[in-house]
Amino acid sequence: MRFIALMAAATALLVSPAQAAWKEYVYKDLGIAKYFPVEPKIEKGTYGGTIRLPLSKVVPDTIISVMDEGVLYKVTVVDFKGRAADGSNILAEAIYSLGNRGTVVETGFPRLDLGSSSVYGLVMIVDEKNGDHTTSGVFFNKEKLYIVQAIVPQKDPARGNPGIGRFIETIRFHLEGYGYDEKLGHDFPLGCDDPGNRDLGNNRPTGQNLAARGTP
Repeated sequence: MRFIALMAAATALLVSPAQAAWKEYVYKDLGIAKYFPVEPKIEKGTYGGTIRLPLSKVVPDTIISVMDEGVLYKVTVVDFKGRAADGSNILAEAIYSLGNRGTVVETGFPRLDLGSSSVYGLVMIVDEKNGDHTTSGVFFNKEKLYIVQAIVPQKDPARGNPGIGRFIETIRFHLEGYGYDEKLGHDFPLGCDDPGNRDLGNNRPTGQNLAARGTP
């Protein structure tokens, strides 16, 4: 599964020597599997403190992150157990908060997987007021909020790092598989990293190939 569609020409870049060290880390307790360029650290924190009168309230979160080649790769997971009914508004609140940090450069509306396994969300690129250039994917699935981010200073050459595209694209919620095979009617085997095996339809930020050249 991935939430920004890839062009076939990007496949070779994903397996280039510079990207070969990427590894998938599975966090079953958090309901996610995620690729990182090097082993990330896990920290506990709180979510909602920067939002005025948050619907989410100020609640504990888990942050998985690592800095590599000038890019901060970060996943924030917030558990909203028992609040599934609030999921759409919690998701919208997170998107609103991220967008308010600066100028929204581009957005996309991804769908991960098909049918009953579908997870919808939003991808946005924001030039933040603090000088950061942030690409975020935001999802709500099974009572958890997920914010997947690649952050780099706006004027830093690292904003063109192809790892940004790879990080935003490689995510799994359904840990039994890694994409949907329409012909066979079931998920691809665990570990399948073929970009062509990840469904997003045409809902991607236009005018860019994130995997091939990072964010604009």
